[in-house]
Amino acid sequence: MVETRVSLIERVRDASDDVAWDEFFSIYQPLLTAYVRKRGVIESDAADIVQDVFARLVPALGTFHLDTERGRFRTWLWRVTHNALVDWSRKRATRDRAEQGWADQFDASNDDRLTVEWDQLYRQRILQIAIERVKASSQSLTWACFEGRVLAERPAAEVAAQLGVSTNAVYVNSSRVMARLREELGTFEEPLASP
Repeated sequence: MVETRVSLIERVRDASDDVAWDEFFSIYQPLLTAYVRKRGVIESDAADIVQDVFARLVPALGTFHLDTERGRFRTWLWRVTHNALVDWSRKRATRDRAEQGWADQFDASNDDRLTVEWDQLYRQRILQIAIERVKASSQSLTWACFEGRVLAERPAAEVAAQLGVSTNAVYVNSSRVMARLREELGTFEEPLASP
Protein backbone atom coordinates (compact mmCIF):
# COMPACT_ATOMS: atom_id res chain seq x y z
CA MET A 1 0.00 0.00 0.00
CA VAL A 2 2.79 2.43 0.89
CA GLU A 3 4.56 1.69 -2.41
CA THR A 4 1.39 2.30 -4.40
CA ARG A 5 0.81 5.59 -2.62
CA VAL A 6 4.43 6.66 -3.14
CA SER A 7 4.26 5.75 -6.83
CA LEU A 8 0.96 7.58 -7.18
CA ILE A 9 2.44 10.67 -5.55
CA GLU A 10 5.34 10.48 -7.99
CA ARG A 11 2.93 10.12 -10.92
CA VAL A 12 0.78 13.10 -9.98
CA ARG A 13 3.85 15.29 -10.09
CA ASP A 14 3.05 15.29 -13.80
CA ALA A 15 -0.08 17.48 -13.97
CA SER A 16 -0.91 16.04 -17.39
CA ASP A 17 -1.19 12.44 -16.09
CA ASP A 18 -4.99 12.31 -16.05
CA VAL A 19 -5.12 8.66 -14.96
CA ALA A 20 -2.96 9.37 -11.91
CA TRP A 21 -4.96 12.47 -11.03
CA ASP A 22 -8.25 10.57 -11.36
CA GLU A 23 -6.95 7.91 -9.01
CA PHE A 24 -5.51 10.50 -6.61
CA PHE A 25 -8.80 12.41 -6.63
CA SER A 26 -10.86 9.26 -6.05
CA ILE A 27 -8.71 8.37 -3.03
CA TYR A 28 -8.36 11.78 -1.39
CA GLN A 29 -11.49 13.75 -2.33
CA PRO A 30 -13.78 11.75 0.01
CA LEU A 31 -11.23 12.07 2.82
CA LEU A 32 -10.91 15.82 2.38
CA THR A 33 -14.68 16.26 2.16
CA ALA A 34 -15.27 14.20 5.28
CA TYR A 35 -12.64 16.15 7.22
CA VAL A 36 -14.05 19.53 6.17
CA ARG A 37 -17.64 18.44 6.87
CA LYS A 38 -16.62 17.27 10.36
CA ARG A 39 -15.44 20.82 10.95
CA GLY A 40 -19.10 21.91 10.58
CA VAL A 41 -18.92 23.21 7.02
CA ILE A 42 -22.05 22.79 4.90
CA GLU A 43 -21.86 20.56 1.84
CA SER A 44 -21.68 23.27 -0.82
CA ASP A 45 -18.96 25.17 1.04
CA ALA A 46 -17.10 21.92 1.70
CA ALA A 47 -17.00 21.26 -2.04
CA ASP A 48 -15.49 24.73 -2.58
CA ILE A 49 -12.86 24.16 0.09
CA VAL A 50 -11.92 20.75 -1.31
CA GLN A 51 -11.67 22.29 -4.77
CA ASP A 52 -9.34 24.92 -3.28
CA VAL A 53 -7.23 22.16 -1.70
CA PHE A 54 -6.83 20.45 -5.07
CA ALA A 55 -6.04 23.78 -6.71
CA ARG A 56 -3.24 24.16 -4.16
CA LEU A 57 -2.07 20.57 -4.63
CA VAL A 58 -1.63 20.70 -8.41
CA PRO A 59 1.30 23.15 -8.39
CA ALA A 60 2.64 21.97 -5.03
CA LEU A 61 2.83 18.31 -6.06
CA GLY A 62 4.81 19.27 -9.15
CA THR A 63 7.81 19.96 -6.94
CA PHE A 64 6.87 17.74 -4.00
CA HIS A 65 9.41 15.13 -2.89
CA LEU A 66 8.35 12.58 -0.32
CA ASP A 67 10.93 12.57 2.44
CA THR A 68 9.80 10.23 5.23
CA GLU A 69 12.50 11.57 7.53
CA ARG A 70 10.90 15.04 7.38
CA GLY A 71 7.35 13.80 7.73
CA ARG A 72 4.53 11.84 6.20
CA PHE A 73 2.47 12.69 3.16
CA ARG A 74 -0.73 12.54 5.16
CA THR A 75 0.63 15.17 7.57
CA TRP A 76 1.53 17.45 4.67
CA LEU A 77 -1.88 16.86 3.04
CA TRP A 78 -3.58 17.65 6.34
CA ARG A 79 -1.63 20.90 6.61
CA VAL A 80 -2.65 21.96 3.09
CA THR A 81 -6.28 21.06 3.87
CA HIS A 82 -6.19 22.78 7.24
CA ASN A 83 -4.72 25.96 5.71
CA ALA A 84 -7.44 26.01 3.04
CA LEU A 85 -10.07 25.58 5.73
CA VAL A 86 -8.56 28.37 7.86
CA ASP A 87 -8.39 30.69 4.83
CA TRP A 88 -12.01 29.93 3.98
CA SER A 89 -13.01 30.53 7.61
CA ARG A 90 -11.25 33.90 7.68
CA LYS A 91 -12.88 34.97 4.43
CA ARG A 92 -16.24 33.80 5.71
CA ALA A 93 -15.82 35.69 9.00
CA THR A 94 -14.78 38.84 7.15
CA ARG A 95 -17.74 38.52 4.80
CA ASP A 96 -20.13 37.85 7.68
CA ARG A 97 -18.86 40.90 9.59
CA ALA A 98 -19.20 43.06 6.48
CA GLU A 99 -22.71 41.77 5.81
CA GLN A 100 -23.75 42.32 9.43
CA GLY A 101 -22.28 45.80 9.42
CA TRP A 102 -24.13 46.56 6.22
CA ALA A 103 -27.36 45.15 7.62
CA ASP A 104 -26.98 47.15 10.84
CA GLN A 105 -26.24 50.32 8.91
CA PHE A 106 -28.99 49.87 6.36
CA ASP A 107 -31.88 48.35 8.26
CA ALA A 108 -34.65 49.77 6.07
CA SER A 109 -37.34 48.82 8.57
CA ASN A 110 -35.88 51.23 11.12
CA ASP A 111 -34.77 54.09 8.91
CA ASP A 112 -37.14 56.21 6.85
CA ARG A 113 -34.13 58.04 5.40
CA LEU A 114 -33.32 54.98 3.30
CA THR A 115 -36.73 54.88 1.66
CA VAL A 116 -36.57 58.63 1.03
CA GLU A 117 -33.12 58.21 -0.50
CA TRP A 118 -34.37 55.34 -2.67
CA ASP A 119 -37.37 57.37 -3.85
CA GLN A 120 -35.11 60.29 -4.76
CA LEU A 121 -32.73 58.07 -6.73
CA TYR A 122 -35.64 56.36 -8.45
CA ARG A 123 -37.20 59.68 -9.45
CA GLN A 124 -33.87 61.03 -10.68
CA ARG A 125 -33.29 57.97 -12.85
CA ILE A 126 -36.78 58.07 -14.36
CA LEU A 127 -36.41 61.81 -15.02
CA GLN A 128 -33.02 61.17 -16.64
CA ILE A 129 -34.55 58.56 -18.95
CA ALA A 130 -37.44 60.87 -19.88
CA ILE A 131 -35.06 63.76 -20.57
CA GLU A 132 -32.89 61.53 -22.79
CA ARG A 133 -35.93 60.38 -24.77
CA VAL A 134 -37.32 63.89 -25.24
CA LYS A 135 -33.90 65.28 -26.18
CA ALA A 136 -33.46 62.55 -28.81
CA SER A 137 -36.76 63.52 -30.44
CA SER A 138 -36.28 67.33 -30.22
CA GLN A 139 -34.73 69.67 -32.73
CA SER A 140 -31.42 71.05 -31.54
CA LEU A 141 -32.56 74.69 -31.26
CA THR A 142 -35.73 73.72 -29.39
CA TRP A 143 -33.71 71.61 -26.99
CA ALA A 144 -31.06 74.33 -26.54
CA CYS A 145 -33.78 76.77 -25.46
CA PHE A 146 -35.12 74.31 -22.89
CA GLU A 147 -31.68 73.26 -21.70
CA GLY A 148 -30.49 76.84 -21.19
CA ARG A 149 -33.68 78.19 -19.64
CA VAL A 150 -34.92 75.22 -17.58
CA LEU A 151 -32.02 72.85 -16.92
CA ALA A 152 -29.29 75.49 -16.58
CA GLU A 153 -31.73 77.99 -15.01
CA ARG A 154 -30.37 80.90 -17.04
CA PRO A 155 -32.43 84.01 -17.84
CA ALA A 156 -34.44 83.72 -21.06
CA ALA A 157 -32.86 86.90 -22.48
CA GLU A 158 -29.36 85.48 -21.97
CA VAL A 159 -30.30 82.18 -23.66
CA ALA A 160 -31.98 84.08 -26.51
CA ALA A 161 -28.89 86.23 -27.09
CA GLN A 162 -26.62 83.17 -27.11
CA LEU A 163 -28.84 81.26 -29.56
CA GLY A 164 -29.76 84.24 -31.75
CA VAL A 165 -33.53 83.94 -31.21
CA SER A 166 -36.14 86.06 -29.51
CA THR A 167 -36.82 85.81 -25.81
CA ASN A 168 -40.35 84.74 -26.68
CA ALA A 169 -38.93 81.82 -28.77
CA VAL A 170 -36.98 80.65 -25.73
CA TYR A 171 -40.15 80.63 -23.62
CA VAL A 172 -42.23 78.90 -26.31
CA ASN A 173 -39.61 76.21 -27.06
CA SER A 174 -38.97 75.60 -23.36
CA SER A 175 -42.69 75.24 -22.79
CA ARG A 176 -43.04 72.74 -25.68
CA VAL A 177 -40.20 70.59 -24.39
CA MET A 178 -41.59 70.74 -20.85
CA ALA A 179 -44.99 69.56 -22.10
CA ARG A 180 -43.35 66.65 -23.95
CA LEU A 181 -41.30 65.84 -20.88
CA ARG A 182 -44.43 65.70 -18.70
CA GLU A 183 -46.08 63.49 -21.31
CA GLU A 184 -43.06 61.15 -21.30
CA LEU A 185 -43.03 61.01 -17.51
CA GLY A 186 -46.71 60.12 -17.62
CA THR A 187 -45.86 56.88 -19.41
CA PHE A 188 -44.22 55.55 -16.26
CA GLU A 189 -46.27 53.61 -13.73
CA GLU A 190 -46.63 56.39 -11.15
CA PRO A 191 -46.35 60.17 -11.00
CA LEU A 192 -42.96 61.46 -9.98
CA ALA A 193 -44.17 64.52 -8.12
CA SER A 194 -42.48 65.13 -4.78
CA PRO A 195 -44.44 63.77 -1.79
